[in-house]
Amino acid sequence: MMMDGWTGQKIRNVAWATVLFLLVLSPKNAPGAVSRASAAFSDDGRLLVVQMEELAVWNLETKTLLAKIPDLPCLQIVLMKQDGWVLCVGHSVTLYDWKNRTAVATIPSESREPYQLLAYSSETDQLILRHGNEAVSVWQLGKKLIPLKHIALDQKKDLSSVAASPDARQLAIAQGHSIHLYDLSGTTIRDVTVDGIVRELLFAPNSATLAVNMSRAVFFIETNGATVSARATLPSAEGTGAQVTLRLFSRDSQRLVAENGESSYALVDVSTGKLVALTEFLYEDHERGVRMSSHLHTVDISADGEYLVGQSDHLSTLQIWDLSTGTMLPDLCGHDCRHMGTRAALLKWSPTGAKVIVVLQGGLNPDVDGKVSVWDVSSHSPELVLDSGQPQAKVLAKRTASQDPVAPPTLIAAPAFVHGMAVRAVATSPHANLLVTTSDDGLLKIWDPGQGMLLRQLKLPVPASALAFSADGAILVVGSAQGEIRLWETHSWREFPSYASGQGQIKALQFLPGNRVLVIAGEQPHVSVVDLVTRTVVKELVHSSRSPACVGKACAKKRAVQGEIVEGLSFLDGTAWLMTISRAGRVVWDSETWREVEKPAGIPEVWSSLGWNQPLIWTTTQTRDPKSMMLAIWDPKRNVVWAGLDIFTKRDVEVDHGPPVALGTSVALDPQQRWAATRVGEHISVWDLSAQAKRTTFHVMMPSHLHWTSDGKHLIVSTLTRKILVWSLETMRPSHYLRDPTVTR
Repeated sequence: MMMDGWTGQKIRNVAWATVLFLLVLSPKNAPGAVSRASAAFSDDGRLLVVQMEELAVWNLETKTLLAKIPDLPCLQIVLMKQDGWVLCVGHSVTLYDWKNRTAVATIPSESREPYQLLAYSSETDQLILRHGNEAVSVWQLGKKLIPLKHIALDQKKDLSSVAASPDARQLAIAQGHSIHLYDLSGTTIRDVTVDGIVRELLFAPNSATLAVNMSRAVFFIETNGATVSARATLPSAEGTGAQVTLRLFSRDSQRLVAENGESSYALVDVSTGKLVALTEFLYEDHERGVRMSSHLHTVDISADGEYLVGQSDHLSTLQIWDLSTGTMLPDLCGHDCRHMGTRAALLKWSPTGAKVIVVLQGGLNPDVDGKVSVWDVSSHSPELVLDSGQPQAKVLAKRTASQDPVAPPTLIAAPAFVHGMAVRAVATSPHANLLVTTSDDGLLKIWDPGQGMLLRQLKLPVPASALAFSADGAILVVGSAQGEIRLWETHSWREFPSYASGQGQIKALQFLPGNRVLVIAGEQPHVSVVDLVTRTVVKELVHSSRSPACVGKACAKKRAVQGEIVEGLSFLDGTAWLMTISRAGRVVWDSETWREVEKPAGIPEVWSSLGWNQPLIWTTTQTRDPKSMMLAIWDPKRNVVWAGLDIFTKRDVEVDHGPPVALGTSVALDPQQRWAATRVGEHISVWDLSAQAKRTTFHVMMPSHLHWTSDGKHLIVSTLTRKILVWSLETMRPSHYLRDPTVTR
């Protein structure tokens, strides 16, 4: 129906309400009025309007400031099809002509709650506003704002979500189990009933599909027939049971990006409801040998739904993720952001995805700190600084595109990816020069790393999350994301019957000598010791680490009542010691009696196993300088340092670009115990142990773990970017990246 509630008295009050609004909510008088910076592009990306202390309109082609609009705080901004017009939505709605420096039309404030812009259609020049929980109104834009419809919201019913289609022709209102679909060009209202409480609604850009969020399930409704076309059920991120939030449809309406808890994003195929990729924001805690989740503070998603830029708890930089594969890409901001106190107040992709608008606070680069800057994604550097106090943008010196120093140009031109989605685990055989990788794509790949050849590929029904070889390399065990244990004989690749562990997602696996007993750590607060011949659990280990304040015999009283989730397992060859690793600490067990050992004789406070056939372990020890640590190889039999290697400080493990603030350290020893490889941050060093001398150091972007092939001729460096570097002992140089030619991005 036509809106008739706008009385003459309201119209006469417009001027006074506007003045009062500006006085109360001006940024000068109310610093919290605009809680964070915001920005909007024109459709072609040429014009940019930014809200800081004031609205500023920039032409990025000519690099000039076109207009400043003071005293107009906006929670939502739209550059309109009319030349020079901007739509500012806050506690009031203002249509402003910045070329002529005048307000064209205004809708005054109606309540303490700000307006919410649900849709603006440049095709019909109509907009849809939500007035808190009171009503939704439809307006025709022009030199006057003409009200077309006023739809009251029933506050007595459980109103969970309201959404409007981008073409401004449809409105969806969710209440309990029902969704009411309004045809705004007519009077038709259709109801859709779903089996669950609706939390959230989101229209696709084509306006023909509506996403309906019910806890962890997402339904896709074809609005023409009001029928469900597909359904997606998203996995619980990190086992937290966190809620799903609908974020963005891709520009072509074929994919949906959903926030899956605080530390992951899901990409869903709209037509089938299948999960395309799950991007988890993790960082490697190499000291404890575990991966930990990291929450995002600021984030923006590109219009095509392919990429995400954000800053997380453990990133000192601004990182970019490929949402279609779930992998982390080279960072956007390196040394410019390298500071513990750096925070991004604004991240905004350009329409083409080639630029990102950034507002940094606390960065090390004075050119961009506290200012609006335009960053080029390809070169990973700031190009422009937009200072509204200057008529022209400041042009910064252009950097060359960052390249991995160890990769020859041919490898950079052709991406050297081993999987199409995030790599979950990597393992090397102790007796054959084989490397096994697994990924979220559900594939198990077997490589000859020295030759750079993909030898075999196995398709798994459920993606794997952990890998381990037996001591003789004869058996490969794979743990799945659903707790299934699968085993292969590695000579013929004949598969043994699988085993259901009941542990949920498997986090770590470890064979004990003899190949009969397997230790399994999953999402349950206990570790299972399984006899693979009888398929029975012979022991359940409850890992409960000591309190940091624990001293002596008082420790037993301070133990946690319930066991902790174990993230890693490590066995010291030649002994009976098995170590379980949780996020809170480590516990050592005697595998002969399955009793916990207070501290084995000859073992340092911090240690990590170096693998089968190696009774040595690696550790970090304190140096004379209290600020420095040393990576060392420890001999448990003699209870001494066998070889002292890198000396480093906390600063050395902090990197100029992604992923965590402290990337950590790692050590790998070749099977013949002649060579050691160390990693401090992103720097890999190779040591001659007979001379205890460093022979070479090279740099690798975002490395993860180090492995030697069983013949000791090649060092394997896995990374967080789906790349695996192979380094040659013969040439003392990086040889090549492993590459599956079918994976192009």
